[in-house]
Amino acid sequence: MRTLNIMMSVPLGIQSMERYFPGLREGTINLLVGEPGVGKTILGIQYLIDGAEKDEDVLLISLNESAYDIKRDFEDFTWNMNIINVIDATPTSKKREIRPYREVTQVADVIRMMDVKEKYQSKEIDVFNLKSTLKVILERRKFSRVLLDSITSLKYFYTLDVDPEEATISFLDFFRLLRDTTSLIIAEYTEDIGNIMRMMDSVLYLKREETSIILEIIKTTNFYSGAAIPLDLTKNGFVIKEKKRR
Repeated sequence: MRTLNIMMSVPLGIQSMERYFPGLREGTINLLVGEPGVGKTILGIQYLIDGAEKDEDVLLISLNESAYDIKRDFEDFTWNMNIINVIDATPTSKKREIRPYREVTQVADVIRMMDVKEKYQSKEIDVFNLKSTLKVILERRKFSRVLLDSITSLKYFYTLDVDPEEATISFLDFFRLLRDTTSLIIAEYTEDIGNIMRMMDSVLYLKREETSIILEIIKTTNFYSGAAIPLDLTKNGFVIKEKKRR
């Protein structure tokens, strides 16, 4: 049975996680799914912080929440959010819906989280222009880790003449071409993401179970598939929940 080369793995940033799962394979595209409010964005940011603290160039692509709101949401955590790069691609309109038109405008460029001083909004764009803009940015600048939050929010970039499933698959295709980048894609756990899951190298499932949050490895390229790790959430992010001694 082939095992994962630890030197080729990218950790999630959870201390002692290597006992259960050494990390994501370097240069792959991976999915983190779960119900709303379970902590997907927290785990994703923890993954980026782990890289940024090692002097890696990391990037958050936010389709769901403005950079200002994200920075505010994490004020109670011990992390230095200022060392993260971000592309704020949240829709301008407060009313999120599939639109009957297409606009070809430029999405916001990469900024450091430390430069996010006040709330601002990006321009309205469609899914195709979003893809082409991100493609240019990611080809011009090499990031070791990228977090996309979330692919579920891509529906707000669809127009009436677009097939949602085809647009989503096409949008994710170029992430597979980023050979030096390890991508983590966040999605809500729904019944219609089967095709997305199939194109991923790894799929991680974050879920609530009694008094714990469980990280389940439901698909991976190594023998760690099937692991279920109980977690606690602290101001330092997720930590492994230790069993109580009798």
